[in-house]
Amino acid sequence: MPWQQANFKYRLEPLWKMGNMIKVGIARDKLDTQNFDSSQKSSEDNTVVVLQDYPSPDISEPIYRMGEKLQVLAQEAYWWRVRSVQTGRENYIPKTHAAKVYHGWLFEGVERQKAEELLLLPMNRVGAFLVRESGRERGELLLSVRHRSIKHYRIFRLDNSCIHLPPPHFSSA
Repeated sequence: MPWQQANFKYRLEPLWKMGNMIKVGIARDKLDTQNFDSSQKSSEDNTVVVLQDYPSPDISEPIYRMGEKLQVLAQEAYWWRVRSVQTGRENYIPKTHAAKVYHGWLFEGVERQKAEELLLLPMNRVGAFLVRESGRERGELLLSVRHRSIKHYRIFRLDNSCIHLPPPHFSSA
């Protein structure tokens, strides 16, 4: 596959050790999930990941921990009713405390620092990755990968619907 041309030293694994590996054509659809037809959506489109412990440990024992995978059961104005994939516990979480995840690796609204925090969680080994939209350039996608440290790579879309990653020896994005 064209995305493998980067010749990474490590095997890439999606965050949570699940989901699809990057496939040509899927990244082209990117974060514009509003325009997907229902045949393209999967049950994973109702997946979110916790971005920070909720509630804060300063208030009480957290119900959901950073990095925990949740299934969205219902959406309200500022809240999601969710079920933890790990524990089965159901509750509400503010939308500001979680990010939508598509295909198991495409994270909506995750900034660089939060991507690094998620990838550095103990459950993620070298090779864990996520794809996110750039905070600077709307529509630009970045691949964040856990190596010995976290590396960020721009994803370039070619005219033939393929994607290209620069070789790892280039500086990160």
